[in-house]
Amino acid sequence: MIIQLLLVPALALAVVLSLRSRVSLRGQARRKILAAVTVVAGVLAVLFPDTLQALADLTGVTRGTDLLLYVLALVIIYLVGSTSARFREQEARLVLLARQVALSEAALRHVEAVQARSEKAADAAPVAAHRAVQQAAADR
Repeated sequence: MIIQLLLVPALALAVVLSLRSRVSLRGQARRKILAAVTVVAGVLAVLFPDTLQALADLTGVTRGTDLLLYVLALVIIYLVGSTSARFREQEARLVLLARQVALSEAALRHVEAVQARSEKAADAAPVAAHRAVQQAAADR
């Protein structure tokens, strides 16, 4: 059947495309185009069911609804893979962000500790100098 020759490569293509990186503009454009084509195909299938049946007959599928089911299965496989890849990318970004925040907070605590030590030393210096003067006066 022709549908088998179409579905196997389409399935492989859906899996490969869904697992690719989402960072590039090309990948984002591909997702938007696929979404638009899916919506248009769905509208056309509803408005012209005989055309869907004719496509089913052409590809060797018994009914148009079966052809629609096959195509929707491909779309769902693509969406699941795409969502999984996007989730992994978001998780990696979140880990990076958490690390940056932790390093920033550690650096800030270090700077605050250094400032606190220098303030204590600055506060203690006049008292120590005064005690030294008092001690020297007492020794005379």
